[in-house]
Amino acid sequence: MSVLTQILTQGTVDVQRLRDIKPPLEVTQSLLLYFLGGVVILGFIALSTFLYIRKRPQTLPVSPTQEDDTPLPHDVAYEQLAAIEASDWLTRGDMETYHIQIAYVLREYIYGRYQIPALELTTTALLRTMRRAQINAPHVERIQQLLSNCDSVKFASYQPKPSEAAKRIADARWIVDKTKGSDKKLDRI
Repeated sequence: MSVLTQILTQGTVDVQRLRDIKPPLEVTQSLLLYFLGGVVILGFIALSTFLYIRKRPQTLPVSPTQEDDTPLPHDVAYEQLAAIEASDWLTRGDMETYHIQIAYVLREYIYGRYQIPALELTTTALLRTMRRAQINAPHVERIQQLLSNCDSVKFASYQPKPSEAAKRIADARWIVDKTKGSDKKLDRI
């Protein structure tokens, strides 16, 4: 006897337990649900786009001569550097505060002059961003020297001589002098 004949002859078929296949369910198609779903999706996309555009930072070009009462970045930098020079940090030997303030003024000036978020970037990231913005190489090198000197005082506890520390103000003024009056296009390579 083969296996197939054994399976077929083994038991009797109970007719009540076997039933026919049920027909597929009828689903009514309502276009209203599709329309509402589409409106919700388009509304979400429109709202997301609106919020993105509103939240995106707006960069406006800064002209060398501004019409309103807002002081120019180089004027602010000169005032702040004069205040640092007039302070007694250097005479007291508080080199860290002195160098932190000079670096802050320079970073603030870079932000106002080139719209580069210098206060939010590390020195390395700032220099990389300035090179990508194609700012004149001698200016970037001088900024690198000044910020590296300030960083070594801030982070490596380097104590420069007062005459060496006084040169930091001169370096910061040189950077502001060389970049203040030039047009942004002329200041690039």
